[in-house]
Amino acid sequence: MTFLRRVVVDNFQSHEHTELDLGPGLNVIVGPSDYGKSALVRALRWLFYNEPKGANFIRVGARTVRVLVEFDDGTKILRLRDTRGKNRYVLQRPDEEEKTFEGFGSEIPQEIVLTSGLRKVLIDERNRVELNFGAQLEGPFLLTENGAVRAKVIGQLGGVHILDWAQKSVGTDLRRLRDEENQRGANLKSLEEALQAYDHLPQLEARIRHLEEATARAEAIAVTIEVLEELQNQWNELENALKRVENALKELAFLGETEKRLRELEALTQEYQELVALGAELEETGSQLEKIEEIIGKTDSVSTAEAQAGKLEALAGQLSGLSQIAQEINAVTAPLNRVAGIIARTAMLERAEHCRRTKRRGSGCHRKPLKGVRGFCCR
Repeated sequence: MTFLRRVVVDNFQSHEHTELDLGPGLNVIVGPSDYGKSALVRALRWLFYNEPKGANFIRVGARTVRVLVEFDDGTKILRLRDTRGKNRYVLQRPDEEEKTFEGFGSEIPQEIVLTSGLRKVLIDERNRVELNFGAQLEGPFLLTENGAVRAKVIGQLGGVHILDWAQKSVGTDLRRLRDEENQRGANLKSLEEALQAYDHLPQLEARIRHLEEATARAEAIAVTIEVLEELQNQWNELENALKRVENALKELAFLGETEKRLRELEALTQEYQELVALGAELEETGSQLEKIEEIIGKTDSVSTAEAQAGKLEALAGQLSGLSQIAQEINAVTAPLNRVAGIIARTAMLERAEHCRRTKRRGSGCHRKPLKGVRGFCCR
C-alpha cells in the first residue's frame, strides 16, 4: 500500500513555499495557532477533492498556486491554477511519459483518482465521509455521527452497501424489465393490428404483376398498330397511284385506232412526199415546155409542133391530178399534227403499264421514273 512521502505547497493562502515530509501510517501536524496547519489540509483537499472551489485561496500578490504530492513509489501529482482561470493536473509516473489534464470542470480526472486512491465514502445521496483527512476542530471519526450514519459507513467499509445497491438495482431492473415487457407487448399488439391493414398486399402484388403483363402486351400491340398504320398508308398511296394509272389508261383506250390512223398517215405522208417530188419535176417540165414553145415558134415544122402539143396536153392532165392530190394532202396535214401530239404524250405508255402491273404484284420496280408522267414513279 502506497502512502504520501512528500508535499510541496506554493502560494496557497499563507504558504508562499512549504515542503512537508510524511511517513507511513498516521501523520499529525502540530504548531501554534494561525501557523498554517489547516491551510495545509485544505491544500491537500483542493488537490484530491477539488475543495474549496474557485481561486480565493491564491496567496495575495501571487498569480499562480501550485500543490505537489509525491508517493513512496515515485509517482507525482501536481495541480496548478492561475488568476486567469487556467486549471490543470500533471501526472508523472516512474518510467512513463508525463500526462496533463485540462478542461475537466468540477470533477477530478478519473485517472488522478485511480492513481491516488483517495475518494470520499458515499453514505447516501446527500452524505459523503472523508477517511483520510481530519480538520483541527472535527470530532473523532464517526463518534459524533448518529447510529444510522455509523451503520452506513461501516456497511460501506465492509462492502454491505454493494449488496444493498445490488438488491436495489435488481429490483429497479426487474421493474424496468416488466415495464419494458408490457410496453413491448402493447407495441406488438399494435403492430399486429397495424399489419392487418396490409393483408391485401399479396392480392395487390398479383394484380400489379397482371397489370405489368397487360402493359407489356399493350406496348407490343401499340408497336404492331404503328407498323400496320404505316403499311396502310403505303397501301393507300399505292392504291391512289393505281387509280391514276387506270384513269390514264382509260384516256388512252383509243390507242389502237390511233396507231391504225398513224400508219395510214405515214402512207399518205410518203405519197405526199412523192407528189411534192413530182410537182418539182412538173415545174421543171413546164420550164422546159416554155423553151420548147419558143423553139416551135421559131420552127416551121408543123408535125413537130403537133407532137409537142400532144405532150403538153398530157403533162397538163398530170399537173391537174397533182394539184388535186396537193389539196388532199393539205386536208390531211392538220389531223396528222394532232396525232403526232397524241403520240408524243403517250410515248411512255409501255413503261406506265409495266409500273401498274408491278405494283399490283406488290414488288418494286427498278426502272427510272417516268419523266413528265405524273403518278407513275417506279420506286
